[in-house]
Amino acid sequence: MASFRCDPDAFEPIDVMLVVKSQDQIERRQRLIESLRSGRIGRIEERPIAEGLVVGATLRPGRRVDRATAALVREHREPRGLALMDGGEMLVAEIDRVLHLDGPGLVRREYRHPLFGFLHSIELSADRRRALLVSSGYDTLLELDLATGATPWEWTSWEHGFNPGEDGTYLARTEVAYRQLVGQGLPARLVDPARLGAHGLMTSARTNHPNSACYHPRDPGKVLATLGHSGEVIEIEWSSGEWRRAVTGLAAMPHGVMPFGAGWMVTDTLRGACWFLSADFALEKKLTFSRLPGKPAELAGNEWLQSVHAIDDDLLIGLDANRGLILVRPERRIYAVVPVDDQWCVHCCVAAARPGSMLGTRDPVQVREADATG
Repeated sequence: MASFRCDPDAFEPIDVMLVVKSQDQIERRQRLIESLRSGRIGRIEERPIAEGLVVGATLRPGRRVDRATAALVREHREPRGLALMDGGEMLVAEIDRVLHLDGPGLVRREYRHPLFGFLHSIELSADRRRALLVSSGYDTLLELDLATGATPWEWTSWEHGFNPGEDGTYLARTEVAYRQLVGQGLPARLVDPARLGAHGLMTSARTNHPNSACYHPRDPGKVLATLGHSGEVIEIEWSSGEWRRAVTGLAAMPHGVMPFGAGWMVTDTLRGACWFLSADFALEKKLTFSRLPGKPAELAGNEWLQSVHAIDDDLLIGLDANRGLILVRPERRIYAVVPVDDQWCVHCCVAAARPGSMLGTRDPVQVREADATG
């Protein structure tokens, strides 16, 4: 993208919902630098739950998005995932629960589960009756039935070949599995969610840190997931839980695997690039953000492109933690930057289903999250 032309006038205003997972972006940058120097990404100890936001805004190149300019600001406990429903309603994945919110932002229902910890992406099924969730804190993918609150499908990496963790400890979530490991003379840990915090296991203790997943649009028997530690995309068989590597060679902490056209896209976060893949996962091209101007000098060669989202076939939004929201039209080789609050760590972006319908009034409004009535 360094050869693309910056052309703010070429982009129409776009109504979106943004998920801000925390409001400590400057501190996060410093932690990233220190982690990369030490060769270890991710926390090794519990921390307080961050105060995050769900923000409704109209993106205009050059116009900063913050509390003063946003049309809607709602406070949430460290949110990361968002899925739009009918009638202005939405699902928000907070750190350890999923909230079903109505248009005004009142909680219609709260979903909880023992394996909800450090929740990441959330995606509605085609029939909009279920949601696919990634619980990074327990290395687990779950499907949530929105009517009953049950989770009829669960997939935990420890039970499908990703054991032990990086420190050599084998994880188990049942007494039977734990005793079997101990009986084999292996260093083992029985993971009891009741004894852990909202983050679940610390990042360094997880076996492979899945952090995004999507339904396979052309094969209902499969789901796709990114693995944070190994830098891969895997394809999981729904019925058996068996999996295969679909994409390798990504740096640690890739995000945002999703269908794109007849193929796929996935974000190579630490290299600041988006990979475009064929239907059978062959790499076709890369869109690289890392040489764009505007990155704080202290970051040097360090990048963090959270994810890239497709608004349509030729309009992408890159959530660049170091530069802002990058609007891109690849075929026309143009881009523009929408700055955001310096302290906002933007994790997810969803375009409004109908322009203006999600945001209502254009006057800035702040709405505090209602108490869950679940």
